[in-house]
Amino acid sequence: MRVAKIAALIGACDWGVHDLSRVEVEPGGVPRFNMAMELGLHLGARLLGEKRHRRKRALILDAERHRYDSALSDISGQDIECHNNDPDQAIACVRNWLSEHRPHNAPPLPGPGAMQADYRVFQDEVGPVLARRRLDPDQLTHSDFLWLVRDWIASRAEASPDAP
Repeated sequence: MRVAKIAALIGACDWGVHDLSRVEVEPGGVPRFNMAMELGLHLGARLLGEKRHRRKRALILDAERHRYDSALSDISGQDIECHNNDPDQAIACVRNWLSEHRPHNAPPLPGPGAMQADYRVFQDEVGPVLARRRLDPDQLTHSDFLWLVRDWIASRAEASPDAP
């Protein structure tokens, strides 16, 4: 069951990123509430789960400040970051949130600009890997995508120890 798998993933993770701007109306006028449902599972685990779940943290993103108020007013009081539907701003929001929640002795993460540049390089370089693996970029599973990212990072590390 898909919901059980999502709940298990959320239960296993201490941190979650939930982008409410992706609640969009499908053709036929039916909205997709997957992100809102996943946020609800995350918050429910934090409120009702075992002791370790109470330390869960969530980054909630939206396209505009207070856009969510009319559809999901019960989450008022949460810190919700606004990215203005700008992917670079979304990357900065996630990077900065992750940076704020790292152990104090951990080295700093690369800056948002460096992460954005790395992602653009990944997009440029992943095409041949997709072709070699005979993968359709429009039909990648989550596992396929994660494998591609790990493989790309490993190949860059082998090529240059200073590469991201």
